[in-house]
Amino acid sequence: MKRRYVILLTACVNPGGMPFTVLNNTSERLRQYREALDFYLRETTQPIVFCENTLCDFSEDYKEYIASGRLEYITFDGNNFDKSKGKGYGEALIMEEAFRLSKLLGQCDFVVKITGRLIVKNISQLIKDNQRMITNTIQTFYPHDKMIDSRLVILPKLFCINDFLAKKNSVNDTQGYFFEHLLYDTIILRKKFVFVPFLHVPLIDGMSGSTGNLYNSDSAKYNHHRFAFDMLGNAMKMERFYEHYHTPTFIRCSIYIVRLVLFVK
Repeated sequence: MKRRYVILLTACVNPGGMPFTVLNNTSERLRQYREALDFYLRETTQPIVFCENTLCDFSEDYKEYIASGRLEYITFDGNNFDKSKGKGYGEALIMEEAFRLSKLLGQCDFVVKITGRLIVKNISQLIKDNQRMITNTIQTFYPHDKMIDSRLVILPKLFCINDFLAKKNSVNDTQGYFFEHLLYDTIILRKKFVFVPFLHVPLIDGMSGSTGNLYNSDSAKYNHHRFAFDMLGNAMKMERFYEHYHTPTFIRCSIYIVRLVLFVK
């Protein structure tokens, strides 16, 4: 049966003094959210859920997409938790509320969670890579220092709900345990799903909310060869140490490596 994917854009227009957050200008954040949402509506075919946690409602501008069933717009009062827990905990609450309210997420098999201000220019290719997997597969950036970059993740819905979000209360930025740590821990300890890092470099444009640094997808293009060798090293480690790493998928990774090294300039 064909797997059903939904893009989930998490949003917080007004951080309200959230620790470890440099980008606090609400007008600029709103502009970035609109720009990203416009991109995904224009450049993808998957249903989209936009979930925002500070009661900022600009859904009127997207009423045709909402009426057609392509887009669900959810906003709720969800930024009143203990701020010491940090924005990662807040994002987990956004995901939880989205799963609680969204009909689109209720009908999907996979969630493509993207930080809602960021544009992943090759998102269609990354989803296509996951669709080609022979079994239900978690895909993320490569793990580093027992953390996984959470800007973009492709997760089976059941893993997201039963494994990751079930442990959301352990996230506490002030104590040094971030959303990215929990993502790493739950993926490594999973029991039912295969884990394969992205087979293509995610090309991301936007700004880090934590540091204010800019992401530039053009600067990632020269790094394809290094990405290929990182893929080989990480795939070999996962084949040796990680439970449920799928051998045919390792072979598939090797084919991608050869293609990248030989043909990507």
